[in-house]
Amino acid sequence: MRVRLFRPEERPRELDLAAFAALGPAGESLVWVELEAPIESELLEIARLFNLDPLAVQMLRRANERSTVRAYETHYVVTALTVEREEQLPGPGLRVVELDLVLGRRFLVSRHDRPLPFAEDLEERTATNLRLRRAESAYLLYVILDTLVGHHARELDEVEDRVEHLETLLLGEVGRGALAEAALLKRYVQMLRRIIAPHRETFGALVAADVPWIVQENLELYFRDLQSHLAGNIQRLDHMRDAVTGSYNLYISNMSFRLSDLSYRTNEQLKVLTFLSAVLLPMTVITGLFGTNFTLSEYNSSQPFYVMLAGMGIMSVALLAFFRWRRWL
Repeated sequence: MRVRLFRPEERPRELDLAAFAALGPAGESLVWVELEAPIESELLEIARLFNLDPLAVQMLRRANERSTVRAYETHYVVTALTVEREEQLPGPGLRVVELDLVLGRRFLVSRHDRPLPFAEDLEERTATNLRLRRAESAYLLYVILDTLVGHHARELDEVEDRVEHLETLLLGEVGRGALAEAALLKRYVQMLRRIIAPHRETFGALVAADVPWIVQENLELYFRDLQSHLAGNIQRLDHMRDAVTGSYNLYISNMSFRLSDLSYRTNEQLKVLTFLSAVLLPMTVITGLFGTNFTLSEYNSSQPFYVMLAGMGIMSVALLAFFRWRRWL
């Protein structure tokens, strides 16, 4: 558990739980409580200090499969999802990391079971952002969500590089390796889109008129810019999905072309072999006939031999002309 205090005209500072309980979130201060894999007693203590709705606490206990936002009497619960890449995982190698954010007037509670993959970026932004010294919880929510969307964008940069490499791979290789890479990358893109796309509804709900803190503190422009960044990421995912599908079709076309080219060359070779067989077969019959061990008067003269050669030549030319006429060659 980390407890950070933001006050006007002061640098952010960390508190322990006892000092935080004694101070409370009242006044012109903003308290950010970050919980990583909290135990039940910690959740109950935070719920008591901030007077959280029991349904909101229940949302913090259970896992959510998509981004959502829930409104309660004095606070909101925003669920956002991000991804962590781990190569040892099967399939696409992505692990979903859930981030639950409880937004109050002067407090924000964030909960996640695993370390956030963008924790360093978030730490830097919250430590140096001067506007957070105004103690605006909605702006802190924007900073967290904007850092999350930026992490999504960096993941998409790497996916785009893999898609470009896939196109080159599929043009040069015909085999199961390239096909497996295309199938894996397609699953990767589909999983990213399934995780990222639902945030569009969540961010849209945050800029609605029923979230007064965002409107009153003139933060609506920030959240609309966040929506724009998210829409750009979703559009990039759609383009990558189309590119992967096109690469797969390119692979099939490339493989079909190579197979058809191989079949064409095989047919041409068979044509030549068939023609040679058709020409040599009657010659074999003739030479076999004249090679029999019977004595004939014609064998005593050299003229029949030359007649046989001329006949075989004429027969070969006649067969070639017949094949051409039939368009077999």
